Amino acid sequence: MSDLPNWGSFNSFLKVDPLPPGPLKPGQPLAVAFQPPGAKSATKMQPQVLAFEPSSKELRWRGKLFNTDLLFVGEHFFQLKELGPKKTLLLHGEDFKGCLVPLLGGMLKDTEKGFIDFNQGLKRAAEQT
Repeated sequence: MSDLPNWGSFNSFLKVDPLPPGPLKPGQPLAVAFQPPGAKSATKMQPQVLAFEPSSKELRWRGKLFNTDLLFVGEHFFQLKELGPKKTLLLHGEDFKGCLVPLLGGMLKDTEKGFIDFNQGLKRAAEQT
């Protein structure tokens, strides 16, 4: 999961551009593109890393539209919970806030489908290693 630039190898929904060398740090910007199933093109955002903890297996970032918290803010999260030998639970989602959220119901449903596709692709990739 920490190999962000290679996410495109197992999913078509969420991609992250190559990163500078070294570990991710809070406040670091990312270049993220997401394309929900059925969307004609990808939406590009530059969220900021909130947390990256390889030891606790967590990644969080926060993105917003038009550089304001009023319209639309999404806080994306990934957490891996070890359940036993060779068994891990992925918690993955996004919390949305802002004035536009009630108007984006259809897009958010498609985004949820993209999350599911991402999760299934990550599971397949993890099981192959």
